[in-house]
Amino acid sequence: MKGFSNFVRKHTGLCCVILAVLLVFSVIAGISLGPVNIPFKDVWRIIFNKLFGSGNIDDIKTGTQNIVWFIRIPRVLLGLAVGGGLTLSGVGMQAFTKNPLAEPYVLGISSGASAGAVLAIIASVSLPWGKMSISFGSFVGALLSIIIVYTLSRSGGDITPIRLVLVGVAVSAIFRALTNFIVYTAPSDAQVRQATFWMLGGLSGAEGSDVLFPLIVLVFSAVLLYLLAMPLNAMMMGDSSAVTLGVNINLVRKILIADSALLTASAVSVSGCIGFVGLVVPHIVRSLVGSDHRRVIPISLLVGSILMIWADIAARMVQPPVELPVGIITALFGGPVF
Repeated sequence: MKGFSNFVRKHTGLCCVILAVLLVFSVIAGISLGPVNIPFKDVWRIIFNKLFGSGNIDDIKTGTQNIVWFIRIPRVLLGLAVGGGLTLSGVGMQAFTKNPLAEPYVLGISSGASAGAVLAIIASVSLPWGKMSISFGSFVGALLSIIIVYTLSRSGGDITPIRLVLVGVAVSAIFRALTNFIVYTAPSDAQVRQATFWMLGGLSGAEGSDVLFPLIVLVFSAVLLYLLAMPLNAMMMGDSSAVTLGVNINLVRKILIADSALLTASAVSVSGCIGFVGLVVPHIVRSLVGSDHRRVIPISLLVGSILMIWADIAARMVQPPVELPVGIITALFGGPVF
C-alpha cells in the first residue's frame, strides 16, 4: 500500500490520465449495463452517429437507440456531475473546517434542499413546470439554508470553522423537522412515496435538461478550487501560518462556502440526497496522495465521478427491473469503507 501511495504521489499526472481513461470506460459501461444490456460496440456506434452523423445504425433497434441517447446518456452524465460535485464540495469543506468529518451536508444544504423539493412535491407546485419545479424548489431551499448558515456564522465580520459547523448542524435539524412535518401532513400517499424516494437520492428519470447546469458548475468549481490549491495547503497548516504566507483567509473561506454551497445545491437539486460520497472519497484520495490539494482536487474529482457512475450501475443491477435509490448504495458502500 505504501509503495502504491508513493507511486501515485510521484506520478500524479499519469494517474490522472489513467483515471480519465477509466472514467470514459465507466461512462460506456454505465450506458451499456442495466435491465436492458446493450453491447459496447452498439453504444459507440450510436454515440458517434448522433454526435457526428458517422456510421449506419439502421440495424440497431429504434428502442435501443432511444434508451442509449435519451435515457442512459443523461443519467450517466448526471451521475458524473453529481459524484464529482459532491466530492469537490467535501474536499473544500474539510479543508475549510480542518474537520475530517466535514462533508457537503455539514452546512445544512441537503436539509434545505430536501425541504424545498418536498414542499414542491406535496404542494403539487410541479403542475405548471413539470419536473423542473422540484429541482427549482430544491435549489431555492439549498440557497436559503446556506444564506441562513452564513449569516448566523459571522462573528465580528469573520467566519470561524467551529461556528460554521455548529450553526450548520442546528439549521440542518430545523429543516429536517420542517421536511418531516410537510411529509407527515401530506394529503396523498402517492406524494408521500414520491417525496420519500426523492430524499433517498437517485438518478432515474434524468433528462438532458438536468445535466447542463451541474456540469457547468462542476467545471467552474474544479478550476476555481485548483487555483486555490496553494492557499488551501497553507490553511491546513493553521491560520497564523497562512496569514504569514500572505493568504487572505477570510476571502478564501467565503469563496469556499459559496463554491461548496453551489456545488451541493446544483447536485442535490437534481439527484436528491446522496450521502457519504463527499465524506469518503476525499479521505481515500488523501490516504494515497497526501494532503497537497494540487493532487487531491483532480484525483478526487475523477474518483468521485467514477464511484457515482458505478453506484448507479449497481442500483440498476441489484434487483432488476426494480431500481434502488443510489443513496442506499452509497451508504452501504461508504459506511464500511469509512
